[in-house]
Amino acid sequence: MQDIPEERTAVRLLRRFVEENPDSVAIECGKDVLTYRRLWDEAGTVAARLQETEGFEPDCLLGVLFERGVPGVVAQLAAWRAGAAYLPLDPALPDGRIESVLDDAQPLAALAQPDLRHRIPRTVPVSTGAPSGPAREPQPVRPALAYVIYTSGSTGTPKGVEVAHASLSNLLDWHRETYGTGPGTRVAAFAGLGFDASVWETWAALANGATLVLPAEPLGGDVVAIADFLQENAIEQCFLSTPLAEELIGADTPPQSLRVLLTGGDRLRVRPSGSFPAAVHNHYGPTEATVVTTASQDLRGTGDPDRPPVIGTPITGARVRLVDPRGLDVTGPGATGELLIGGAVLASGYRNDPALTEEKFATAAPEPEDGPESRGEATGGTADRWYASGDVCRWTESGDLEFVERRDTQLSVRGNRVEPAEIEHAMLVVAEVSQSAVVLSDDGSGGSLAAFYTGEATVEALQEALAARLPRYMVPSRVQRLDAMPLTPNGKIDRNALLDVPAEQAPQSEAAFRPGSVEEGIAEIWTDLTGIVPGPRDNFFDVGGHSLLAARMIGKVRDRFGVKVGLKAVFDHPVLGDLAAEVDAAPKNGG
Repeated sequence: MQDIPEERTAVRLLRRFVEENPDSVAIECGKDVLTYRRLWDEAGTVAARLQETEGFEPDCLLGVLFERGVPGVVAQLAAWRAGAAYLPLDPALPDGRIESVLDDAQPLAALAQPDLRHRIPRTVPVSTGAPSGPAREPQPVRPALAYVIYTSGSTGTPKGVEVAHASLSNLLDWHRETYGTGPGTRVAAFAGLGFDASVWETWAALANGATLVLPAEPLGGDVVAIADFLQENAIEQCFLSTPLAEELIGADTPPQSLRVLLTGGDRLRVRPSGSFPAAVHNHYGPTEATVVTTASQDLRGTGDPDRPPVIGTPITGARVRLVDPRGLDVTGPGATGELLIGGAVLASGYRNDPALTEEKFATAAPEPEDGPESRGEATGGTADRWYASGDVCRWTESGDLEFVERRDTQLSVRGNRVEPAEIEHAMLVVAEVSQSAVVLSDDGSGGSLAAFYTGEATVEALQEALAARLPRYMVPSRVQRLDAMPLTPNGKIDRNALLDVPAEQAPQSEAAFRPGSVEEGIAEIWTDLTGIVPGPRDNFFDVGGHSLLAARMIGKVRDRFGVKVGLKAVFDHPVLGDLAAEVDAAPKNGG
């Protein structure tokens, strides 16, 4: 095998296992199984062809649009082996979002699943990313950039975070040393393909010689299906976003095969009991700090039950500080301050936006002396850069960090960070919308977005426009027209008052539900979850539902009617009457 002079990258880490354990299984997805040797060779053949693309040069960017599965992982590795960075594009995104991301990122080309290539704008050259011809080796390269992830932006457009190989390999090394991921470990992956958690779970497994096990069908937020998948596939380690992890922790029969449960993305509110089969570790980290900045110890049976679980201490290569509004370091347990992040975990910056990079990754703040207010280990020569997270935290007596609140308007919605300004901007470009405001309400399932507006536009027109432009998690569950926005004494929109605005009831159908019918039973479940009394032709996602509420709803439907029905039924048949027909025809438990 040719000696490829990669620095310490995920590619070089993976290549070691190709040489040592070529026949060990790298990826399983249903009946699709790939060994480390085949993964390496197939990615190499695609990479060699990519290097022949007109205009190709090291550190260029390639979009990658695939459903979850083996071909998508091959495409990502191919981009790296060619010397490029990859931009993950989730097929769940609407066309408008994919187009806006590609327009901003300006990739050289895109790799796409054959039946998805039509979703790439014609301005971007497309390859299917399928290996063809005899196995080939790409030319040796030494890339710096690993991937670009787009997040919600306060200016009304998403912003791309560029992460270098050095920062990613720091994360992968820490992960292996902390959680013992290695050959023989079976790791599952569930995170959305457009989020940085998917980078973590995929490459922490493959770059450390483990077997990555992917669900052949999307499981969404169906924790019952996720638990079954974990047990049936003997999964030992996995990451779940905070709301899903909370449900799994509270499950009556958690998967006994699981040994390590990683979570993060939102404020964790529950503590696992000492009898939970897996060690539970809570994590914190913005995309700008390469997925993970801090991690907790095993939370089972520990801590004050009246306090939320901690977010832990800095990982290897991370450095953190707490500062007050004047920029002075906060000292001592209990005092709060904004969390600043430095060290090897920092991203390179924002794609095509040097001004925002300079603003957010400040170099003006002096590095403090080592002490209780500055903790963690900085490596890689990035200690003079500090990213202001916008999160207010405090130190505990034990030296852990606790998350307190956001300092700015950014929201956390079911584990996803959202700038309400981006949604409000998308509303204001709709004809006959004069004012807009978005707030987050607590629904017990990771939060629901509620959007309010003034003007003559219809709710239906606004819902349609938002669904075409924004990712599903950013589309408000509730859209409501007001005659006038509530204002504070200084004339600003009173967002606290918006939380108290009663939801409008859906128009009732003249046809009443037949007593004791499946329709009536599902309607009662919807009302219990959303507070809205639906009619037979109402759409679950138009009366306050979202993906996690859908998972809770279908679980209640399974329990109430004793049927075998999955979460996919809700997305395929979101109208109450149609879903009731599916449930009525579904096989009974034990049948």
